[in-house]
Amino acid sequence: MYLGLENGIALVTAASRGIGRATAERLASEGMTVVAASRSAGTDTEEHGQGRIVPLVHDLGDADATAALVGRVVERFGRLDVAVLNTPGPRIGPALDVDWVDWQAAHDLLLRPVVQLGTAAGKVMCEQGSGAIVLLSSTWVRQPALGGVLSSSYRSAASAFVKTLALELGGTGVRVNQVMPGATGTDRMQGILEMKSANNGTSADDEIAKVVQDIPAGRWGEAGEIADAVAFLVSQRASFITGASLPVDGGAIRAGH
Repeated sequence: MYLGLENGIALVTAASRGIGRATAERLASEGMTVVAASRSAGTDTEEHGQGRIVPLVHDLGDADATAALVGRVVERFGRLDVAVLNTPGPRIGPALDVDWVDWQAAHDLLLRPVVQLGTAAGKVMCEQGSGAIVLLSSTWVRQPALGGVLSSSYRSAASAFVKTLALELGGTGVRVNQVMPGATGTDRMQGILEMKSANNGTSADDEIAKVVQDIPAGRWGEAGEIADAVAFLVSQRASFITGASLPVDGGAIRAGH
């Protein structure tokens, strides 16, 4: 399917690995110039098909730098067509074991960057009269999971923020949507499974089986499958879609949750 993304400028955060990296590669393969921001970004521009990935060292934990990130992209490339708001995962643990300092850290990891980047990107795109913003959140927004109190709480707040942006920007030519990945084969998921295995006295395979048994598709997802959903939502093929929250989870979250 032709997506019409060539020659566009995109920003993807937390893009060094996992879903962020897969998304950067997918957009570049469609001909976009993708600024891939992460703490561990390299220095060399990578060619991907007709597009390219431009690495940019950036720490989402730095509030001042994050407030200026969109401006840096626009100053260098002249515009911003796509912003993919991706954030790392916070600490996993029972709600009663999570200290206030963990809540503060999760706020600065999951919510503040989304508000800063979404606001800045929205202003730029409104002036352009076009653009697409996608928040990468989690199915935990709809269905919290054990140990995920920080993620589900702050991602829910970020979800409400982008839904409000979608309402307010609906008549400007700017679209705002959310993709909610389910269980996906990333390094973070592997870490969560290893933690559960150690806590429960089980094997990693046992924990994988527990996850998969609740997924109608019978497997967990791949990062590239999440990236495909993002690429569609930011493309002109999704020109009448805004304010949507799309689960990409193999059917794990049923209607009504």
